[in-house]
Amino acid sequence: MKRLAASILTALIIAVLTVSAGAETMTDMRSWFSIPTATPAPDAFRFRDGIRWGMNPQQVKALETEQMSERSAQNWSIMLTDAKVSVSRFSADLVFMFRDNCLLMILYEFTGKPSADDFIYLSGALCSLYGEKASAEPRKIKALMDAINPEKYETKNINDAEGWMTADGTTIYLYRYSPEAFAVMYVSPVIGSRIYQTNGL
Repeated sequence: MKRLAASILTALIIAVLTVSAGAETMTDMRSWFSIPTATPAPDAFRFRDGIRWGMNPQQVKALETEQMSERSAQNWSIMLTDAKVSVSRFSADLVFMFRDNCLLMILYEFTGKPSADDFIYLSGALCSLYGEKASAEPRKIKALMDAINPEKYETKNINDAEGWMTADGTTIYLYRYSPEAFAVMYVSPVIGSRIYQTNGL
C-alpha cells in the first residue's frame, strides 16, 4: 500500500511539473501571437524634406533646399520660395507660415490660370494619399488664414473647397481663391482646433 501511495505521489508530482512547464510554454507562445492592447500612435505628418509642425524658421530653412524670402508683422511671419517648386505634375509657389516662430501652416499656390482639369487632377492625387475627400467650409479656410495673416482672402472668393484629414489631425484643403488661382493648404492640428473664439459658448 505504501508502495502504491508513493507511486501515485510521484506520478502526481511529475504531472504537476509537466502541466506547469506546459503552461509556461503556452504563455510564451501566447506572447508571440498576441495582439498588442495599446494602439501605436500614428506617425506625425511630415512635409517635404522632413519638415514638421512646430519647427521654427531656422529649422525649416535647414531642411528646405529652395531659396526663400521672408516677411513678418507682429507675431506672424511668412517664408516664400523665390522660385516655383515642383508639385505633382505642376509648379507652385511654396509658402511656410509661422506664428510666434512656430510652423503652423504650409501653402502651395497655383497661379497663371490653371485649368479645371488641373484642379481635378490634384484632387485625385490628394484622394490617393489621404482617402475620400469632404466638402470644406470657405469661412473656415478664411478663419485659418486670418489666424496667421489677417485679410489675406475674402470669403466670397473661396470656392470649390475640398478637405482631407490625416491620422495626426493635420487638415489639408484644396480650394480656389480667385478665378486665376487655387491652393493646397496644410494646417497643423494645433491651429486647426483654435481658429474660432469660443468664450461663453
